[in-house]
Amino acid sequence: MCLIWNANPELLFSQSINYFDGKVINSITFKPVPFATIWLKNSQLGVFANAEGDFKVIPNPEFQDDSLIITCIGYKEYVLSFKNLSDKEVNRIKLTPAIYDIDEVEVMAYRKMPGSVTIIRRAIRNIRKNYPDKPFNFISYYRDYQKREGDYINLNEAIVQTLDNGFKSKSASNKYRLLDFRKNIDFPRMRISPYYDTIVSPDYNNPNKIIPNAKLGDQYGNELFILMVHDAIRNYKTRSFSFINTFSKDFLINHDFSKPTPVYNNNLLLYKIDFKTKSRITGDSLIVSGAIYIQPKDYSIHKLEYSCSYLVKGKEKKEMYNIDTEYGCNNSVDSLMCLKYISFNNIFNVVDTTDNTYFRILDSYWDPSEKSTLIFRFNNKIDPVSAGDKNIYEIMVGDKIAIVKNIEVRETRLRIRLKDSYQGLKDQCKVNFRNIKDINGKILNKRRLLEFYQYRELFVQAYNKSLTLTDSCYLQYLPLEQNCRSKYAGDNKYWMNTPENIKSDK
Repeated sequence: MCLIWNANPELLFSQSINYFDGKVINSITFKPVPFATIWLKNSQLGVFANAEGDFKVIPNPEFQDDSLIITCIGYKEYVLSFKNLSDKEVNRIKLTPAIYDIDEVEVMAYRKMPGSVTIIRRAIRNIRKNYPDKPFNFISYYRDYQKREGDYINLNEAIVQTLDNGFKSKSASNKYRLLDFRKNIDFPRMRISPYYDTIVSPDYNNPNKIIPNAKLGDQYGNELFILMVHDAIRNYKTRSFSFINTFSKDFLINHDFSKPTPVYNNNLLLYKIDFKTKSRITGDSLIVSGAIYIQPKDYSIHKLEYSCSYLVKGKEKKEMYNIDTEYGCNNSVDSLMCLKYISFNNIFNVVDTTDNTYFRILDSYWDPSEKSTLIFRFNNKIDPVSAGDKNIYEIMVGDKIAIVKNIEVRETRLRIRLKDSYQGLKDQCKVNFRNIKDINGKILNKRRLLEFYQYRELFVQAYNKSLTLTDSCYLQYLPLEQNCRSKYAGDNKYWMNTPENIKSDK
């Protein structure tokens, strides 16, 4: 039995809060800057702009003497006093691109910048040194939603606490608490199962999600767990996703790398290394590319971008999945590298249950005038070539395999005459058709598929903040809405950062 999302949401956060709305843009092109970090300097709380540069900040009185620090790789840092935020209009934050100086490039060339493979090998070797080995925790804003033809559907949001045992342990041992959850009714909702099928060919009677040309373990419908599996840096010793596989041993041998390019995160120099997956691994039908950002002094990995597309017609390609993961130095965890955000989306299909045009059987019965003849009535005219092949039928009567003697097609009726008579067993007849078609080429029981993109995103708001829990429980392998919620005392500093402009984005 498949779980279907309940269309009646519980609103757990007050909708009456007047947030400060912001938008981060490029000061030169005026285009949105995606996934910029907005950090409260004194309160040590942060939010992130979405892919369109939008964000919101809760007007907590405790923040009045605080400052917002806005950063993004490739841009200079921007600082804004919290009390200067406007609640009347969208606060437009203009980030200036961080351009490296030609003299610095010459100095790096003189020092003989190591090759890309050497840089990445050192970065992987230094993960245990640059990332926390000891247990730590963080609180984050999580959301998942679907997108179809530019419209956002089924937006679910949550506040989650992650209890991480440190990079010396596998992430599978981590625990999670759900602190809040809501189904956002500002967006349309459709009945789509949270589960994925892993079968090679679609089951058209099954409403689960189907990923074309790929498989995805559904983690029993828990979208948060699916997302966290795709953090290749945290899972560097275990398999994460194709074609990174196990990051520590497969990343270098599976990809070809370009020369390092210097980029800046404010004043911090990073090497950006573009890569493509080797064609011997992807074959001719997939195109995989990405970029990794590494700090050359300590060889810490700051960002990993990964995109996989498949070819549909000639050189036309369609994105199968895309993953962005960013880490940064965090003073709350001994100045080590910690997750900032992870964004994962993938294409999927789902059976259109409203499709009434598909080729199907309307009725079936034994011919009363001929003891060994089955009759099937279809909604469309039958293709006599596909239906005339005896090998496409598997017929069981009781526990016996029935042999087809001959087949007769009469427009929408199919007559199957069996070699033997089965008196007394006719109510135990089972017939399986393989690839029978109508005259228009429609395959039996094949319904129309709808195409969506599934998004899962997690944005860290705070590290190592102590919570006084009045009720505590850990997430199980169930959809978030079915999971228990932990309650904590104290003021509510953690908020769902749904940008207003996301509603009208197309």
